[in-house]
Amino acid sequence: MRKMKKATAVILCLTVMAVSLVACGDSKDNSTSAPDAPAATEAAPVTTEASASVTIASTETWGDYTVGIPEGWTFRKGYALNEDDTTCCSVKKSDFSKFDFNMESEDMYMKKYDQNKATYTQDQKDVSGKYGDIDWTGFEYSNGFELYGKANGKPVRVSCSGFKFDSPETKAVLESLKIK
Repeated sequence: MRKMKKATAVILCLTVMAVSLVACGDSKDNSTSAPDAPAATEAAPVTTEASASVTIASTETWGDYTVGIPEGWTFRKGYALNEDDTTCCSVKKSDFSKFDFNMESEDMYMKKYDQNKATYTQDQKDVSGKYGDIDWTGFEYSNGFELYGKANGKPVRVSCSGFKFDSPETKAVLESLKIK
């Protein structure tokens, strides 16, 4: 009797899982509604020189950062555990496509940079270039990049997911970045 109950429970569980997977199917959200854009702090959207395909809709200032926010994207102050931390902020298209900016000591950002370089190894290659007033050095990997540079004597690290180093989005966001 006990074996029969176990077998019935297993069959029932597998059936529920199979029905759940079938119900999910390959549904793609084809809706055309855009997420609410943050309130613009500029008079009108501007197109960066970096790319005519990415429009900077607003500019946000947080701590020593001033950065352009592309149309339809959001800005997050601080980080998840401390929204008051003025040494970091994010420019986000989504939870998986974003730029995280951090001002840390050179020792700290090199430690994190080296750790990330050892972690994100798929399709990894070294990159460097100048966007705006900052000369960036770093590496690109399959789904993003990690950079470091200095602006006004302050070390800055950028962790990006969802974009390549030479993408129009990267050019627009990094060229808009100003550090006090």
